[in-house]
Amino acid sequence: MQDSKILVFGKDGQVGKAFQEKLANHANVTFMGRDECDLTNADQIIAALQKYKPQIIINAAAYTAVDKAETDINQAQLVNTIAPSITAQYITNIPYGQLIHYSTDYVYDGTKPTPYDEKDETNPLCQYGKSKLGGEQAIQDAFVSNVNNTGKYFILRTSWVYGDGSNFIKTMLKLAAERDQLKVISDQYGVPSSAVWLADIALKLISSDAESGIYHAVPDGHTSWHGLATYAIKLAKDSGALLKVDPKDIQAIPATEYPLPAPRPYHSRMSNQKLKDALLLSSLPNWEDQVSEYVKKIVSK
Repeated sequence: MQDSKILVFGKDGQVGKAFQEKLANHANVTFMGRDECDLTNADQIIAALQKYKPQIIINAAAYTAVDKAETDINQAQLVNTIAPSITAQYITNIPYGQLIHYSTDYVYDGTKPTPYDEKDETNPLCQYGKSKLGGEQAIQDAFVSNVNNTGKYFILRTSWVYGDGSNFIKTMLKLAAERDQLKVISDQYGVPSSAVWLADIALKLISSDAESGIYHAVPDGHTSWHGLATYAIKLAKDSGALLKVDPKDIQAIPATEYPLPAPRPYHSRMSNQKLKDALLLSSLPNWEDQVSEYVKKIVSK
């Protein structure tokens, strides 16, 4: 991989920033954000691919305004469906090219009581989820239709991402410093995932013998939004953060008390066994350990 030309889309997002850190010493990598390449513009995407001629594409970009996507359907489709299709069609014509693409737990409807695996039926509830599923399908279609391709694709479904940027954990810590009480949804479940870890997993897959396909890229364990908020705030207080809210002051509420334009899956826990098998790992980090490291780093700044 060290000699390969790499192009990373979404450099200013949480995962994109993690790749900037991970690939800082790579000899031939280009990072692109919205200013360098507008992913709603097919001509700009094609021009970037023709200019840099990457052998590895990492698509860490996405339209992630979940509620806005309910009305801004076209923009979500352009970024989340059309752009991945263009990159996939390009990479299938590159000898031994590789594509990393991040997707989401929102491709599921959240009705399964046990963790989803990659073979489970998808049924997105919102336009964001539908646009991300469209991107997955476009990538797979591109590889199937080009029978002569020698490349690989890795679609990494993940959830509840946090890193260098705006995210749920930072919001909760900010509110905990300003308010005496918080209300947090307790009946939606998922897996918090570190952006730094997600970048690391992608690089491991690129260097592995893993087969093309969809992989659930989430740490071990699961929690609710209320559980995550409670855990993060306790960690922050134990680490010396001056917060008004104690964990016991965080009121658990049902999602029905906090209605949003876009419906979310209630249970979006995903099994990561396929990822473990592909990387020959017996276990992956637990979400609590990763959140602990993250919160302590924030508090220490």
